[in-house]
Amino acid sequence: MGDGTSRPVVPGLILIVLGVLFLLGNFGALDLDWGILWTWILILIGAIFWLGFIFDRSKDGLIMPGTVLLVAGVVFNVSARYDWAPLEDLWPFFILAPALGFYLIYLLGKRDRGVLVPAIILTIVGIVFLMGTSSVLRWLGPVIMIGIGALILLSRGTGGAGGRGEE
Repeated sequence: MGDGTSRPVVPGLILIVLGVLFLLGNFGALDLDWGILWTWILILIGAIFWLGFIFDRSKDGLIMPGTVLLVAGVVFNVSARYDWAPLEDLWPFFILAPALGFYLIYLLGKRDRGVLVPAIILTIVGIVFLMGTSSVLRWLGPVIMIGIGALILLSRGTGGAGGRGEE
């Protein structure tokens, strides 16, 4: 007798939502402009991955694809709406998306510190590229890097043999 938890919820939800969207488009109830619609499909699929995690917290593997698809969908959506010009400045978010996914896996998952290494590396690389593409981030990027560095140093002092103790 099965417990019903092993059923694939996310693929089923994706197919149902896409089917409803295309059905509404076929009946003229929804204007399906493919030039923008595909970006919303990415956002929707990312949200469905996140819903899969929210409803079953043991499936923290859904966080990464959900986060990457949400970020990519938003970047593509903004870019598509403005003749793709913003992509010239926004492309580093494709590097930062998995970094954010790793941070969220750490914060919401099993607290495996191993995921922080690629998160930090991707964050640094992404911020460096953002600093080169955006005038705002030329000053905000270093501030973010200082903040992340401070968080790393502060986290070393909590719990564990490496922390400083009072004598």
